[in-house]
Amino acid sequence: MKISSTRENLIKGLQTIQAGVSSKTGTIPILQNFLMETEDKGVKVVFTDLEMAIKHYIPVNIKTAGSITVPIKKFMEIVQNLGETAEVNISVDESNRISILSGKARFKMGGAPKNDYPVIPDLDENDSFTVPARVLAEMISSTIFSASTEDDRHFLNGLLWKYEKDTFSLVATDGRRLAIASSKKVKAKKDFKVIVPSKILGELSRFIKTAGFDDKETVTVGLSSNQIGFKIARTVFISRLVEGNFPAYEQIVPKTHEIEIKINAEALLGVTKRAAICSNERSGSVKYTFKNDVLVVNSSSQSMDFEDEIPVEYKGKDFQISFNPKFILDILKVSGEKELSAEFTTPSTPAIVKVKGREDLIYIIMPLRTQ
Repeated sequence: MKISSTRENLIKGLQTIQAGVSSKTGTIPILQNFLMETEDKGVKVVFTDLEMAIKHYIPVNIKTAGSITVPIKKFMEIVQNLGETAEVNISVDESNRISILSGKARFKMGGAPKNDYPVIPDLDENDSFTVPARVLAEMISSTIFSASTEDDRHFLNGLLWKYEKDTFSLVATDGRRLAIASSKKVKAKKDFKVIVPSKILGELSRFIKTAGFDDKETVTVGLSSNQIGFKIARTVFISRLVEGNFPAYEQIVPKTHEIEIKINAEALLGVTKRAAICSNERSGSVKYTFKNDVLVVNSSSQSMDFEDEIPVEYKGKDFQISFNPKFILDILKVSGEKELSAEFTTPSTPAIVKVKGREDLIYIIMPLRTQ
């Protein structure tokens, strides 16, 4: 195999698949490599950790067709440190030795044949459907932070993908908070419920946002019994589905509320950030007290106390509720400066947070018990 490319082109392409690098790859030597194979005026690069795989296409000049698997970390390090303007020439000999030439710089490293690499399944397009790329990226980033990162309940380490009653929904929860994003813009061939790992969705969302796709670009989603695939342009993401039963989250969503308050998002962000500095790291509690046209925010730890207030539109009896400030901040990071509405019933029952102009989004947070 002989190919040539620019340094920038190679780096950008490798960064797309490098997301597959995980601690698991260290236990199986070949998983520290990526597959590079010539295909239609470019190279297909593939990386997997056996849980997920990413296939990406890099346009290059092909002098001789072929394939090789390459140690990804060392190869990336070499390419990143080459001269910015010189052409990069890559060749592979019969003994799977890889030569990298750029300007006067010459590197040689060992590779392994394609036959040693795991076979990555293709996207199953039998029951596939399409989602506008930007819509999907927005739905993922609006919910993924609510998914669990702990291993004890693996079925919470992913997002529920559901198509039911002509509505496509993404749902994430860690047992203490819940995020639901819905869209009527998606039309699937049949109803489904699957749990998709957060890792592949995070990488898919990042790729869509950094690739500069326009509003017309779509993602083809293919589902089979144990895996899901996403194809956008010439890039494919494949992942195993998470086994297990997702919680019956619909039962958690409050059907009624006693109090509804509109809150300026920017003001709430500032005051919650300040309160988080002084909250006890272990309990992580911030107290929100709604009084006549004002929200008083308190937090304390063994060595610090904090109090501040912001104006709100509220008429009624004093109402006090406590939350983990991280849960509030996570919502505010994705909502931007848009106004929020908060719905409460009692200080010990779940609260609903909605973003103005985003009827497709619902956040539910469990309050903390105060001493």
